[in-house]
Amino acid sequence: MKTNGFHFLTEQAVADLLKGNGAPDRPFCGQYTYADIHAMAHTIFDRCSATRDQRGYLAIFTTDRAVIASAIIAALAGGPILILPHDISDGALMDLVSDPGYTWVVTDPGRTLPNRFTELVVTPDDQRRNSRPLKVAIDPDAPLLKLYTGGSTGKPNVWTKTVENIMGEALFHVGVHDITCDDMVVATVPPYHIYGLLFSVAAPLLAGARVADQTCGFPHEIVNLVTDTAATILVSVPTHFRALKGHDFPDHDLRLAFSSAGVLDEADERDFRQRNNVSVMEVYGSTETGGIAFRCRGRDETFFSPFTVIETHIAEETLKIRSPFISPEIVRDDLGFYLVPDRVKQCSGNAFAILGRSDTVVKIAGIRVDLDQVGAVLKTMDGIRDALVLARSVPRGRAFDICALVEGNCTHADIRQFLSGRLEAVAHPRRIKVVDHMPMTRSGKYDRAAVTALFEMDEG
Repeated sequence: MKTNGFHFLTEQAVADLLKGNGAPDRPFCGQYTYADIHAMAHTIFDRCSATRDQRGYLAIFTTDRAVIASAIIAALAGGPILILPHDISDGALMDLVSDPGYTWVVTDPGRTLPNRFTELVVTPDDQRRNSRPLKVAIDPDAPLLKLYTGGSTGKPNVWTKTVENIMGEALFHVGVHDITCDDMVVATVPPYHIYGLLFSVAAPLLAGARVADQTCGFPHEIVNLVTDTAATILVSVPTHFRALKGHDFPDHDLRLAFSSAGVLDEADERDFRQRNNVSVMEVYGSTETGGIAFRCRGRDETFFSPFTVIETHIAEETLKIRSPFISPEIVRDDLGFYLVPDRVKQCSGNAFAILGRSDTVVKIAGIRVDLDQVGAVLKTMDGIRDALVLARSVPRGRAFDICALVEGNCTHADIRQFLSGRLEAVAHPRRIKVVDHMPMTRSGKYDRAAVTALFEMDEG
């Protein structure tokens, strides 16, 4: 699909969304209908009106998908630019205190806010059900929201996402995966995570679908929620698919599952698919790039295929993309291509295999060591459920020490014996820690700050 044509389709889809046509009494999320969503959007739009043609900011400190959906509609009509934090903790809220631009905050009931914020309470207003439809007031290239990411690695990064970044990608998935008003979505990833936002808020909005109002991460909770809601689509992450290993979904209605935030382990995918007869669509991308490619092993797709609206260029294990979903802060070359920080191998056609991040290759004693490969070897050992390998700088000639955090029930001696003959000696981790559970963030990624702290405690 040509970029200009896709640009037009996004504009049309957003315009139709704001008109509120269709079935206003159709449930969207929990007790809220689509009429309720539009009523709350009017409330946000009126109370957070722009001053001197300058849009304000509304920080979202709630996981209520109905409220977030309403805020998106209000923003599309020229309301405030939305701020979605990396989590909704008090610490994340305090990150915003020093910035005078973030005035309004919507939170869950009963939460106390710092004095500098204006709390916005959003509830449906029956008097607004007959209000005239909101009109699109910003173009597809205008900022829609800002996402704080990277809270697991220290100071969060902030990425602007435009209308086309979010609504365009959501529209793409609605079309490709045939998401309709008959679908019910269950997500194990929170809606302030890029894929939680896309698949459990934006895409259902455009499709007229329903969404479960809960976000759960424990296997029995996921199974019960999928069963109780008669879900047709499951949106999850690799760590939750691993937790679901060995669990069946009795009498389920699932037709498709999505996985993002990392490469899904082949054994975990196979177990889920064979137990439940449901294919898993793996989405490759990041917050700043948006989605890039996908694959479905259930359709015998070994490699990732780029989205049809994205141009790719692969040379010497580097991947460049030109995409309508890239954040505007991203630096691109003169032709508009961005160099993705992952190493890839070109396969048949324009499909590719992901080899690992470019920053996971370090030199030790003059020899290149791929930390991802070390981790992959560790994960093949009996008794190891997961492994994360990182390099820490040391004030010695080696420059780096390789550290391995292992989830399992094995000893250091077992691990060192297993690696002997499987890896060059220089690639053997010098420091190993074995834990019962790998530290993870709510969005299903490794909590690298917590991992680093574990090794720093030993140093102390």
